[in-house]
Amino acid sequence: MKNAVTILSRVLKRGVVLVLVILFCGVSVEDVTADGSYSSWFGHRVTVMTQNVYIGADIFRVIEAGSSPHPLAIPMEVANVLQTVVDTDFTERAVALAAQIEHLRPDLIGLQEVSLIRTQSPGDFLYGNPTHAEDELLDYLSILLAALDARGLEYKVAAFVENADVELPMLVGVNSSGDPLFDDVRLTDFDVILARDDVEISNDDSRNYDENASIPLGTLSIEFTRGFVAVDATVRGRTYRFVNTHLELPDMLTADEEPAQPLQAQQLIEELADVTIPIILVGDFNSSPVYDDPSAYAMIRETGYVDAWERRIFEWGGLGYTCCQEEVLRNEYSNLYERIDHIFVRNLHEKLPYSIVGPVFAFTLGDEQQDKTSSGMWPSDHAGVGATMGIPAFWGDPYWARSKFR
Repeated sequence: MKNAVTILSRVLKRGVVLVLVILFCGVSVEDVTADGSYSSWFGHRVTVMTQNVYIGADIFRVIEAGSSPHPLAIPMEVANVLQTVVDTDFTERAVALAAQIEHLRPDLIGLQEVSLIRTQSPGDFLYGNPTHAEDELLDYLSILLAALDARGLEYKVAAFVENADVELPMLVGVNSSGDPLFDDVRLTDFDVILARDDVEISNDDSRNYDENASIPLGTLSIEFTRGFVAVDATVRGRTYRFVNTHLELPDMLTADEEPAQPLQAQQLIEELADVTIPIILVGDFNSSPVYDDPSAYAMIRETGYVDAWERRIFEWGGLGYTCCQEEVLRNEYSNLYERIDHIFVRNLHEKLPYSIVGPVFAFTLGDEQQDKTSSGMWPSDHAGVGATMGIPAFWGDPYWARSKFR
């Protein structure tokens, strides 16, 4: 009986979406155009997903160690954090993430916190770091692509942006004289756009934000760079500007003691202001609808973007919480408590300066018991968000559209 309920839950959450998409956004003889693409009365169908894949540990533990007077506090905590990353095995978690992608079959995917971890032994950080660590330990992008390929899913890297690139010493032991031995560990963070092989990609662009968090670390100050990546993606004959980003936490400050998040959000809004095709903006915004101003969520909504989650026509999935599970991902029940991962849409029309999207089938991913890995981990500390949407190509100026969707 329990298995039957689990299966029914999965069908209701995911399987029925396919039926409804066919009914509302499906192909009919009248829909097919000369180039083989189609649009329904509700608009062109596109399915997208956003997922913070999670490095696998709380890197802020290293920052907290920076306030300790102990001279080895940071190298010791770096070693502890790396061990946690190893324990929350991304190779295992990538299999579960690939399963979510297989369920949804999105046209476009925005990934955040895609990590490349490299080491150097012995390390030279304490001697001025003349040589950067280059021995690859974990390449999250390659691991996830391999997991997708193992399921026969054909996705390509459409574009990426390289963000923070941080290298620190790690305590690995002591020599025969009792002196500490160090390796170096290097973390490079990326935001990545994946596209299904049949999606045509052009006009890729990647930017780092001008203003980033300045993080004190012992006697050092590290700028933790973030950015965004964008492509023009043609899906079933319709072209969208697909944008993926990971904004800073709301309480992190720049070197000038200003909150970094609203500055990054403002730059993102300005960079996209002149785009004249529909924009699909996804990512981990570290900002929820209930945050006080100034918040990235409020700023983005106020500039004409629709929150796809709020336009879904069936309100399953509860409140859509996406953050966060326990650091080691082995909490028995989900700890998700806030919605900070979003899919925004801005589509333009000369007679409709605001955005209309419909119908929308939106749901969270990777937040149910059956989504856990074989050893019982959640796929990530964040749930993913997926949406199948109808984005109008031409609406004229119908009264019902103005009144219902404004």
